[in-house]
Amino acid sequence: MTDLPTPPMGVPVGVQGAVQGAVAVLEPERAVVRPNRLARYAASALILATSAVAGLVAWQSWRSYHLVRDVLSRFPTVTAEQVAVAEQRAAWLSWAWLGGLALSWVAFAVWLWRARVNAARVCDAGHRLRIRWAVLAWVVPVANLWWPQMVLADVHRASRPSTPERGARLAEVRGSPLVGLWWAAFLAAHAVDLVALHLIAGEQTERVFRDLFVATAASAGLTAVAAVAALVLMRRIDRWQDGRPAIR
Repeated sequence: MTDLPTPPMGVPVGVQGAVQGAVAVLEPERAVVRPNRLARYAASALILATSAVAGLVAWQSWRSYHLVRDVLSRFPTVTAEQVAVAEQRAAWLSWAWLGGLALSWVAFAVWLWRARVNAARVCDAGHRLRIRWAVLAWVVPVANLWWPQMVLADVHRASRPSTPERGARLAEVRGSPLVGLWWAAFLAAHAVDLVALHLIAGEQTERVFRDLFVATAASAGLTAVAAVAALVLMRRIDRWQDGRPAIR
């Protein structure tokens, strides 16, 4: 038996050809999907902060109700300075809540857009709405009452590890009740906020301030439910998508 000639690199010619042939048939390495953690962290922090401000608004409404009761009593003990401080604090909290709501939406929309892109990369199932609607769905009148939850629901289904990469139909994939809870609490909280705005614009009576406290307390509770549901959903979807090989 004759030995194969060995080139200067020390690998026999026949073996070198075999190695090159083996390398030629290897499949190219698939890209790995990575979620937008920065957007999720920012959205989570802003959502929690906004929920805390909603709780402070409810507390201030309770304080204002008691101030009004004292002012309207036969022997009031509240000073004009206390009333002015309460009004100023209520205004600051209202602006803080609005600002937090706007910033939370921006961060959440950025995260949802990236999650929607990643969902299309790990699963070729068709979504009910195209990628651009992950952001635009929030600003379309009337349709924004259900389109955002449609986007998140499809992302959740497509990202689920048990969903096949190819050939799946999202309508046949089990959905998450948490998505419905998040959206129902979100819409209900804003509906109650509209009631609170209507109360503020009306006559300033003791009963109005009492109803305002009830409305803001209900809104704070619903906001907390929506916040917790959103945080759980974002973390779950990111965990499902992280590190998965992309099919396109």
